[in-house]
Amino acid sequence: MKRTLFVVAALVAFATAAGAATLSVVSNKLTYNPGETITLTVTGNSQGGKDDAAVGRLEYSAALTTTTTSSQSQFTRAGGTLFALTGVLVQGDGFADVFNTIIDGGGSPRTVDNLLTSTAQLIADAAGTVVVTWSSSPGLELDFFGLTNATNPGPAASFTIIPEPTTAALLGLGLLGLVLGGRRRS
Repeated sequence: MKRTLFVVAALVAFATAAGAATLSVVSNKLTYNPGETITLTVTGNSQGGKDDAAVGRLEYSAALTTTTTSSQSQFTRAGGTLFALTGVLVQGDGFADVFNTIIDGGGSPRTVDNLLTSTAQLIADAAGTVVVTWSSSPGLELDFFGLTNATNPGPAASFTIIPEPTTAALLGLGLLGLVLGGRRRS
């Protein structure tokens, strides 16, 4: 038993030391009403990995949402040299770039010494489930310190837009009226 625990602890320590990059996408809530602002927060940790560029575009339903802004945090190379400024990124109908950085114009892979934090803000337009995925468009597919679409498949996040309570109440009253009206005719 003690030997098994030691082996498990050693494997966990080795996996942690291996330093695989991590990337998460989280919405500020799980459900929204139409008209509410949705904030998607992307947090990336290079875990000491090296890269010469970082690219990431999120895609989602343009029929259910409207994109309003997208921006990335300051990102610095190891030693403190700036390579990504804070600021607005490309966004449009159904997509938002959440990071787009050339780390070193010379093409030399570099490490970074801080977390990447980006946000995209959307407006909930219509009821439905919104699935957020990483773009598979050429040149815009996920590339973050070894993480790619192949290593980070599937949805990045999801959330639901539900009808406003007043709309649901009016719909319920209308259905009740139809049922009661049908009984009186019988």
